[in-house]
Amino acid sequence: MLRGLIPRRVAAIAAASNVQLQRCQPQRRRSSSSPSPERVVILGGGMAGLSTARYLLRHAQSSIDVTLIDSNTDLLPAKPPTSGASYVEELCEQNHNCIPSRRNGNVICPSLTVPWTARSLWAEAFWPGLKSAFGNSEGPSASISFDWPSLMRDRRTKFLLGRPEHQSNQSILQYHMRCLDDPSDELVQSIDYGRFSLGTKLLDGIIKEMDSSGDIGLFCRGLLDGLLKKYGDRFTVIPGEDAVKLEVEDGVLQGVTTMDQNGNATTREADKVVVALGVNSAQLCRDINVPCPVYPAKGHLVTVSSTVDSKYNLTLEGGVGYAAPMAHIDSDGRRLYRLSGFVDFTPSVDLDYGRVEALLEAARQHLPDLELIDTSACHRPISADDRPLIGATARYKDLYLCTGFGSRGWSIGLGSGKLLASQMLGLECEIDPAPYLPSRFRWA
Repeated sequence: MLRGLIPRRVAAIAAASNVQLQRCQPQRRRSSSSPSPERVVILGGGMAGLSTARYLLRHAQSSIDVTLIDSNTDLLPAKPPTSGASYVEELCEQNHNCIPSRRNGNVICPSLTVPWTARSLWAEAFWPGLKSAFGNSEGPSASISFDWPSLMRDRRTKFLLGRPEHQSNQSILQYHMRCLDDPSDELVQSIDYGRFSLGTKLLDGIIKEMDSSGDIGLFCRGLLDGLLKKYGDRFTVIPGEDAVKLEVEDGVLQGVTTMDQNGNATTREADKVVVALGVNSAQLCRDINVPCPVYPAKGHLVTVSSTVDSKYNLTLEGGVGYAAPMAHIDSDGRRLYRLSGFVDFTPSVDLDYGRVEALLEAARQHLPDLELIDTSACHRPISADDRPLIGATARYKDLYLCTGFGSRGWSIGLGSGKLLASQMLGLECEIDPAPYLPSRFRWA
């Protein structure tokens, strides 16, 4: 059902027919006595991939080499200065590539424990769809559309009935915050990512003080820069290449084939492969019959400025999203905010200006003098049960997934990366990994 959702990858596969792919040689597994480091390839340079790399390199010492591959050609652009006007100018010029780890809602929200699947399909989609069909829609929620065949196949009965599993989400959310604020992690603590808000203000005025805000783009660039400086001898970054095929021979994962911007294919052997490609993870896994039920949930992002100087994330009326204050002030002394909201199950990342206007209208109740700076949309990789997929796949023990974060990438990314690294290195996991294991989906 996801075939055709990622045009760029389809184009890459088509181009592959015109080049001679390198064939993987049979994998020679190293003995435990071999001094050679284990080769780990991470596909994806966003929050999931970088976080996994961080903890693999930190805890494995010299026993592994990590290669991180991403389709983005400018993984490490110059860090924008924090003075207002320059930051605004760069923000508008950034090629965010519709990737949440380049630009998202800025909300670090461990209080967001309720999975979207906790609500019944009747409330979530059937009823809004009926109202829309009969011309009785009430606001933007009526236009939500779903990939029904795949969603119904993967969604379990307990979620159809609307029974929540809050504890699983709460566990990974709180674990991420411990990782983000870990005083022993000098690398993470050295990153200036504009952490700002003191909590989230709900519609009833209650403040969720555990929440915060920050620029995920600055964090990812800072983390990548730090990893290269600290582990440059064991950490290789390959930008501008798409993962087009996971190589399997005789039931054993051998490596991965990638394709650069010019259509040149390269196959790299690996002892272990981590797929951390967001919505692009699904088709890559499905091609080798590995369940990865992750769907493209489009969200809208709007950057505005206002003279209102809130210290809290603001919950927008109607529950459409949030307005997160940023650490940046523009040249006129106005605070920058990032508005985010809506969930549309669609392959398109084109802007829906009705969604943008709905976010602006809801935000004006808090920020009456807001001025529009920038708009964008991105796909958030949401899983069938709104829990991330973290761990080894059942079919291939050396293939690992770190995806399906949905709208919580900035709120669970580091914790997810550390949890996966612990599993890969055979270390004791600090939280129970069972709720997040990919093996919970066995339809393939």
